[in-house]
Amino acid sequence: MHQAKKKFGQNFLKDHNLLKKIVSSAKIEGLDVIEVGPGMGALTQFLVLNARTVTAYEIDTSLKPILAKFENNHPNLKIIYGDFLDMEIPNGTFHLVANIPYYITSSIIFKFIELPQMKSATIMIQKEVADRINAKPNSKQYNALSIILQYYCRVKKVMDVPRHMFTPKPNVDSVVIRLEKYDTRPLNNEQELYFIELIKHAFKQKRKTLINNLYEAYGIDKEVLITYLKTFGLDEKIRAEAIDVQTFIEMAKKPINK
Repeated sequence: MHQAKKKFGQNFLKDHNLLKKIVSSAKIEGLDVIEVGPGMGALTQFLVLNARTVTAYEIDTSLKPILAKFENNHPNLKIIYGDFLDMEIPNGTFHLVANIPYYITSSIIFKFIELPQMKSATIMIQKEVADRINAKPNSKQYNALSIILQYYCRVKKVMDVPRHMFTPKPNVDSVVIRLEKYDTRPLNNEQELYFIELIKHAFKQKRKTLINNLYEAYGIDKEVLITYLKTFGLDEKIRAEAIDVQTFIEMAKKPINK
């Protein structure tokens, strides 16, 4: 019997109905799938029945004897042993489906964003992170991650997954979310780089006003910053958490004169 390893953030799901619902919500019939952290194959066993191919990345080599049985029985399954974050992803079109270890959630999400081959992600993540991704302006959870993900993707909450459904039981609840990348985006590559930079500066110190955060980032006179914000209908005392994604997009189209 495989013992879950804390260093790899291993928490295993066994509920077949829940696993089937995750696969169904991923809409991967006849498509090519990437799975991160197949573990003991709980999700993998249903992915291979729906997807055209499944490429699974597993960092824990002690799982080889368990996963080899799945690989031998399903010619459309390929298991690669190593850290997904260090791997080159082949060309093509892929859809990510995974129960992601909590400690690398953000890293995997940003790799998904950066890779043009990846078109959608149906992932189980910590509820707190899911709440941030799906947050709206003026809420406690709304932050830089909310804006960046909502710019690149259509975000949909699929289902809640209480902690008691895992073995071993984690200290937090989980949520399955679905991210679908937009086919086109309103900013060009240069504008997107500025967009991400601007958002990171805007949220650097959440309690400070946007003007104070931008002043510390760029050293621009505050009167100039006030005038800049007014062109977008923003009050000089506004904080980043009150600004919606569309307004940040408009700001990225007209960068502040650094």
